[in-house]
Amino acid sequence: MLVAVFQYFSAVLTFVFLKIFTNLEIYGKNNLRELNSRVLVTSNHESHLDPQLVGVAMINRPSLFPLRFMAKDAFFYIPVFNILIWLLGSFKAHKKKGIGKSLLTPVRILEKNGNVVMFPEGKIIPGRPVLGEGRRGTAILALTTKATILPVSLHTPPKLNPIKIIFGRPKIVINIGEPYFLNNLDYPDFSDENTIKATKFIMGKIHNLYSQHKY
Repeated sequence: MLVAVFQYFSAVLTFVFLKIFTNLEIYGKNNLRELNSRVLVTSNHESHLDPQLVGVAMINRPSLFPLRFMAKDAFFYIPVFNILIWLLGSFKAHKKKGIGKSLLTPVRILEKNGNVVMFPEGKIIPGRPVLGEGRRGTAILALTTKATILPVSLHTPPKLNPIKIIFGRPKIVINIGEPYFLNNLDYPDFSDENTIKATKFIMGKIHNLYSQHKY
């Protein structure tokens, strides 16, 4: 409950800040109407602000909070900052310890009807217009938990930072797509062939949203 409340009000404050200092556009909010629990949000990854931007996109649906997401292991060893990112919904990525270890926490969250944000590209990729290659972890997570997948695309300027936000009034576009499921008949097992195919399908949904808006 503490994480949900803290993260929600942080998203509201971020929304107010962005409405004042940026040209913020959010599309597809009607696609959130039927969502409540066991939602896997999938998005491209352009800046460190992205988890907050996803939260901003969801503020009309408080029941979706907390939105849990992976963060670099190193962040959890920084005093005070580690508490802040935990309150904002993050959990360790367990990098280089195998997909099974990395997905253990998000699987538990979704199986308990929580909501998780995943960035399939696995890292920040600035300097678009093309999306990076997706990694299989998100597809495996979706197939394991049978979660509702909500595609989101984020358009942010390269090297986004507070100075650029305050003095540059950049354009930020968030596009929320229609929720969907991965059909287990199409992906009957966790073979490399099926998980790669599912990953491409997930990335295709994000790309379709991303390509709708240009700077």
